[in-house]
Amino acid sequence: MIVADSEAITPEIRDIIESSAFEFIDGSGCSVPMKRALAVKHSTSEWIALVEDTCTLDDTWLSGCEAVLALNGASGASGPVNLGSHLDRRARALYCSDYGPFFPSNREASPNDDYASVVSVDTLPGVNLLYHRGTLIGYMNDEGLIESEVNRRMRENGHTLYIHKDLSVTLRYADTAGASFRSRFNHGRLYGGLQSRNLSVTARLGRGLACLLLPVVLSLRSLRALAGTREHIASTAPWILMFETVWSCGECTGYILGSGDSLADWK
Repeated sequence: MIVADSEAITPEIRDIIESSAFEFIDGSGCSVPMKRALAVKHSTSEWIALVEDTCTLDDTWLSGCEAVLALNGASGASGPVNLGSHLDRRARALYCSDYGPFFPSNREASPNDDYASVVSVDTLPGVNLLYHRGTLIGYMNDEGLIESEVNRRMRENGHTLYIHKDLSVTLRYADTAGASFRSRFNHGRLYGGLQSRNLSVTARLGRGLACLLLPVVLSLRSLRALAGTREHIASTAPWILMFETVWSCGECTGYILGSGDSLADWK
């Protein structure tokens, strides 16, 4: 199933859709969370995988899916996110920011210095998601599928999310819209607005003031992820610093003024 804006479907892609079992759903004008919701709504399977078009599936991905489906009590899962070597510096900075904690170099080693095949986690990378569909539907709302919110509420209610080493993808294509200052600001504002929904005015102001330190904290985390890739560090690092600073400004705005129209900008 492919959910996309109709203008994004080239003649070559349309030929593939028409000659295969793919179903195309027109998501023109919808935000990314609403596009995901359309896929969930049209699916009838017990489990659903949601994979963005900026990545490709690694050879082990299918076996990773099968392994997760065999786990007792799994509600959602994902896998390591690899960074392709031919991405430009803006794309690399964006992906270090969004998915750095899921890079293989950042995974925690087990006592025998080997990577555990499956670990329980608090959240999942939005580029590659696998959910038990019946469970997922109960956590979606009119805003669509915002994975950070869905994952948080699932965990609060006792559901288990996993990272399986075989369920991996590789980021190979740039997200041009996402790698912009406007998009980083609005993503930060959306995050801050969602986090502050049920907070008092005093608590919101406190969170906003704490954002003064956020550019440093986020930049260090993303730079650590970049260092683990050992590629294009000098050319990518300045973009990380700029993106994380803009995100922090957006998050501060979200805490104080709410999310505004930031969700609609997530295309």
